[in-house]
Amino acid sequence: MNAEFKQKIKFVYKDLEGNIAIESVWAEKHGDFYKIKNVPFFAPNIAFDDIISVEYDDEELFFDEIIEESGNSTIQIIVFNESLIPEITGEIERFNCGWEGSHLKGYISVNVPKDVSYLGLKQFLDSKSNDLDYKEACLAHTV
Repeated sequence: MNAEFKQKIKFVYKDLEGNIAIESVWAEKHGDFYKIKNVPFFAPNIAFDDIISVEYDDEELFFDEIIEESGNSTIQIIVFNESLIPEITGEIERFNCGWEGSHLKGYISVNVPKDVSYLGLKQFLDSKSNDLDYKEACLAHTV
């Protein structure tokens, strides 16, 4: 990502307890809009490469609305046993999906590209229900 175009966009959302929270997501300028350039960890309904509009507030950029959906899906995963992360992320990569690790131990976020079938990854995640839990935070794919 070209450093001169990279910006942090703030997404306001409700966390699992219903509290207001903010996540900053990297984006790059895309004409009058911004293109999401990392996989969100917490913010729902947004995916890698979505094009969004922003609002400026106190010199910060806040998400306004989705202008164009990328067709990608975002899956947020908590792995209960950290020693399993290499195995799980390796399998995610075998499904041609990208992932990012969070500052929270065992928590990863996965990008399922629009041209990749989600079915195999979903079956894998479902088969690991004793080892992890996941949330389909932004599901553009059909199963």
